[in-house]
Amino acid sequence: MGILEQLGLDPVKLLIQTFNFLLLLYLLNRFAYRPIVGMFDARAARIRADLESAQSLREEAEGSRATYRDQLARARDEARAIVEEASNVAGRLREQALIDTEATVGLMLAHGREEIARERELAVSELRREVATLAILAASQVVGRNLDSADSRRLVDQAIEAAGAN
Repeated sequence: MGILEQLGLDPVKLLIQTFNFLLLLYLLNRFAYRPIVGMFDARAARIRADLESAQSLREEAEGSRATYRDQLARARDEARAIVEEASNVAGRLREQALIDTEATVGLMLAHGREEIARERELAVSELRREVATLAILAASQVVGRNLDSADSRRLVDQAIEAAGAN
């Protein structure tokens, strides 16, 4: 009795089981293991490609973010410059409006003074005529005779000029 029989093993059955096991390993290796490994490799390749794509997208997003920040900074600088220029223009317009207003007021004052001077001259001239007429009437009453109009006017004008010179 051999060792195998003492262990309760039948050598023919053991040989058949060993053959079946080796055949099963070969079949599994050929039809299951290689396709499964191939699927795992393909999946690993897809994952690597997706990771590389995600990395490139991340880098692109970082580049876009940096570009956006630069554009935003430039836009803020331009906005500040526009506001500053608008402020300067508003200041210049305000100064120009003040100058124009002062000039207009000056012109209005000059016109007003000229108008007052004309009215004064007109009033003085009117007053002289009235005074001359009253003086002629008073002189006519005192003298008792009526001087001719040209003589009396000449006399009154001379008197007014004499009074104006003093």
